[in-house]
This record gives sequence, structure tokens and C-alpha cells, in this order.
Amino acid sequence: MRLPLMATLWLLAAPVLAQDAPPQEDASATTLDTLVVRPEPEEVLDLYRFENPVDVEPTAFGRSWKEPTSLEQLGKNGGIVPVLVGLAAKGIQAGARKIPGWKEPMQAVVARPPPLDEEQQARALRLHDAGEPR
Repeated sequence: MRLPLMATLWLLAAPVLAQDAPPQEDASATTLDTLVVRPEPEEVLDLYRFENPVDVEPTAFGRSWKEPTSLEQLGKNGGIVPVLVGLAAKGIQAGARKIPGWKEPMQAVVARPPPLDEEQQARALRLHDAGEPR
């Protein structure tokens, strides 16, 4: 039932489709370049794009605050075992400082002597002023 109906519709539409004339080339017409249309890229919200224009001085809390280690950084540093060993070493060091008679290791500051004595400095200055290589 559907096949005869579709064949009839096709036979009726065939002359209508045949009436479209092929486009003729017009010598005065110009051909435009191909235009590619793309959608606007979506704007990504970047929270770090703008810096805070207000420069705040550090406080006592900010100077003593240490951000906890992230899991990623913990993994990069070898895992939890080295971190716990380091914390234990800090605890032992803090406890050792409380021992009576403990002295902090200090080294006196000693200035380094100049690399040249006065004769060598005068000779270097003379050679530099004369323009000799040595």
C-alpha cells in the first residue's frame, strides 16, 4: 500500500524537480572568498588573572603561619615516612634545648682578609691604567 503511494508521489514530483534550470555563469559576477564562521570561545573564569591592588603588610600571625603540606607535595617528597622522621627530629631538637647546660652552637664572625696586599693593589692599579694585559 505504501509503495504505490510513494511511487505516485515521486512521479508527480519529478516534473517539478526537472523544471529547475541550471544556474548560468555570469561574467560580471565576482566570487567571494570562503568565509569560515566559528563560535566565540567561551570565557574561562581565571581567579588569578587580577592581582589585589591593596598591598597588606604582614602581621605577626602571617609571619608565623605555615601552610600545611598538600598531598601532592607530600607524595613528591617521598611520602609520609620522611615527613614523620623530620617531625620527630624537630621534636628531639626542641627537647634537647631544654636540657640544663645546653648551649646553642655559635661561631664567631671573622672578616676575610683582602685578597691583595697594598703593593699588589698599587701594581694592579698601575697596570690597569697603563692598559697592559698583565
